[in-house]
Order: sequence, then C-alpha cells, then structure tokens
Amino acid sequence: MLLRLRFYFFIFTLLTGSMQMADADKKTLINAQTHTLENGLKIIVVPNGLAPVVTIGLIYNIGTADDPLDQVGLSHFLEHMMFKGTKEIPGGEFNKLIIRNGGHNNAYTEYDHTFYYTTIAAKHLELILKCEADRMRNLTFTQEEVTSEINVVLEERRMRLDNNPFGIASERFLRAMHPHHPYGVHPIGLPHHIKKYTYKSARDHYDSYYRPNNATLLIGGKVTLAEALPLIKKYFGEIKSAPIPARNRPQNPPREGLTETITQHNKRNSIIQLQLSYDAPHFHSELGKKHYYALLMLEYLLGGNATTEFYHHLVERKKLAVHVSCNYDGDSIDPKDFSISAAIEPQGNVEALKTEINKLLVQIQKDGVSKDDLARAKIDMIGKLAFLKDGTKKLLTTIAGFVAKGFALDDLNNWSQRIEAVTNDDIIAAAQLVFKKAPPVTLEIYPESKEMATKTEAAA
Repeated sequence: MLLRLRFYFFIFTLLTGSMQMADADKKTLINAQTHTLENGLKIIVVPNGLAPVVTIGLIYNIGTADDPLDQVGLSHFLEHMMFKGTKEIPGGEFNKLIIRNGGHNNAYTEYDHTFYYTTIAAKHLELILKCEADRMRNLTFTQEEVTSEINVVLEERRMRLDNNPFGIASERFLRAMHPHHPYGVHPIGLPHHIKKYTYKSARDHYDSYYRPNNATLLIGGKVTLAEALPLIKKYFGEIKSAPIPARNRPQNPPREGLTETITQHNKRNSIIQLQLSYDAPHFHSELGKKHYYALLMLEYLLGGNATTEFYHHLVERKKLAVHVSCNYDGDSIDPKDFSISAAIEPQGNVEALKTEINKLLVQIQKDGVSKDDLARAKIDMIGKLAFLKDGTKKLLTTIAGFVAKGFALDDLNNWSQRIEAVTNDDIIAAAQLVFKKAPPVTLEIYPESKEMATKTEAAA
C-alpha cells in the first residue's frame, strides 16, 4: 500500500526471494572480512571482484527514534548538515568531488540508524575514506546554514507528507499504532519539531553520536580487508572514541483490547485504501526469535506477489480488491506491526473485503497453508538472495539495515536455511500469535463523495 512504502520493504523483497538454487548458489551469502579498530570502529569488508568499483558506507547507530522528544527528526536534519562540509572540504565541494571522480553518493535516516554511502571506482577508495573520516569529526556549519536548512527540510516535509494525498492519514496511523513510542512520528518530524532545531542542538547531536565507537564502516567491491585496513587506520585510527548516550525510548502501553478505526474521505484519492495493522513481535524479542521467520513467510503468503492463494482469492476469484499487499516490520529495534493492505475500486464493498480477509486468517490459524503454497513461497523467498551479489550497493545497503538493528552476519548467511526450515505448524503458530485478536488499528481512505463535497462547500 502506498502508505507503507519504505526503503526496507524493497530491501526485504530483495533479501527474501526464491529457493532450491543449485548447490553452488547456496554458498555463504556474505563472505565478509571483519575487524574492529582500537577506537571502537567496526569494519566489514565484502570483496567482490566482478567490477572495478567499491561502495563505501558508514552506519551511525542513531536514528529518529533516539531524537529529543521535542525535536523529532533531528537525526534527519543532521544528515542534511553532514553535506555542509569541513575546513578541508568546504560546503558543496564534497558532492562535486565525488561527481568529478565518476562516483555517486547519498544518505538516508531511519528510525534506528543513519547511513551514508558512496559508489565509485575502486582506485578512489582512499579519497572517500579520507572524506568520511574528515566529516565524522570535523564537520563545520554555521547558524545561517542551520536557518536555511530548516526551510529546506520543511519544504521536503511538504513534498513528502503535507502535499501527499495519503500523508495526513499515514501520520495519524503512526500515532495510533505507536501512541507513546517515537515510531509514532515520521522520521522527518512534525513542523513544530523542525522549527525548534538550533545550531546548538544539531552540534550537540553530532558531538554525542558521530563517534567511531558508534559507527560501522562497510566496504564492498574490488578490495579486501588486507588492502583497505592500512587506509582505514590512516584516516580513522586517530579519531577518539567517546561515551555514547544510552537509548532511552518511551514504550507503548498495553492496548487492553482497545481498537481504533481511522477513516478519511479524501478528494485527492480515486480509489479506496484499506489497511489492517496488527501488533507483532520483532526479531530481538523472545517471541520474535521463535516466530520471526514464520512471520516473514506469512508476509509473503499474504501479499508477496500475485501468485499467492491469498491474493488470487481476494483479487481474482472474489474480485473484492484490485491489489493486496502485506508488510511485516520485524527487523526494527523495537516492535512495530504486521499490516495487510488492499486497494479497492471506488464502489467496492469494504466490509465484505474485511469479512473475507478475516475468514482467510481464521482458516490459516486453524489449518495453515497448503504444502504447495509453502513450497512455492520458499522457492520465491530464497532464490532472490542471488541478486544481492549483483553489484555492491544492494548488498551493502542490506547489511547496513540489518547490522544497525543488531543482526549478526550469521543471521544473513543462514537466512535461506532458516526460511527453508519453516513448517506449516510454524505458520499456524505465528498466525495465531498475530491474528487471534482484532487489528488494533484499521485505516480506511475513501474518495470524497459528491454528497460530502457539497456539504463541505456549503460549510465553507
């Protein structure tokens, strides 16, 4: 569903793909070489000699969910400021330097981490290491730049959310799903948060979290750890570590059976959007460790693609929806949700669709899925692992997303075996865990009816 478009959904799709590959393709996914400097900087190098390029990435273990509660989005704002330059490389020159040498770079801020990455010819590895080490501790920006960038971020927010036909509803959904936890606010923050950013708060955030012992350096491509380590030590080795503030995130209270339906009539929407969101355990919890891989399988079975029985029944056989998808946010540091989404024709019957979905979920809780469906899901979930080795950026970004959330490299290397080991009994147990209660939050977005539009105009 458009409301839940997330970068990690794309990465998860790449990582959880098709099974029964040839034995040669079942080798270790990540042939990583690792090291940790004395100052705490973790290093992961993934050699790949298919092309003379490298991708260099830096994970900082700080994200929106760690921001001051009155300045949510400060981590995203600092991401912007990281491109303002240093004394050695003035503002604007960083990107120009990379472009002049044929590379490209970008960054993103998530709830749990911030990631900066550059892909460039392998011969320029030293240049990028020098630049990244420089801005890890030598970032310079001014009060004038802070004031100007606040306006840039406000405009970015208007583009992404305020001017998005689903923006208001998506923010209301987040708050309903996470009433106390910082996951309840979009990573860019609310306007009143953004307007409170100051030079001091941005500088304090930088000084507190942008330290080698709060970072992981990822390098993938035509290079080995033995080749890269002298350069890494040269540029990062003298940067001092510092105590990192402990994560202290407000947690959501028990729901006590409370459910909420958010309904919006939106004149900018041409179809009906439905989203049913359930509480679900994350990988790091006791329940998550037991059910995580079965829940990933359920995510696929309930919306992985148009070949699933769930999709076929609702879209093609019953014609209650024009599209069905599913999203399980089980990789986050704190628990999120398991959501089933559907797009419905303007004259469609939402209640009939919800009833049919519930029937299917009850059936899965009782009997699970067919042997063929389970086998097909495994084939399609494991095989796409091979695509991660096609280039450097996909694999490095995948590693970044999971390592930053506390996954071990072995968790990725054993991914296919753990998916392959999921049984129908595991599917039943996971379904009962998540679907035995009504969804705590239901989101319904409708096109604005002519009657409602007339009433609105009359009221105006």
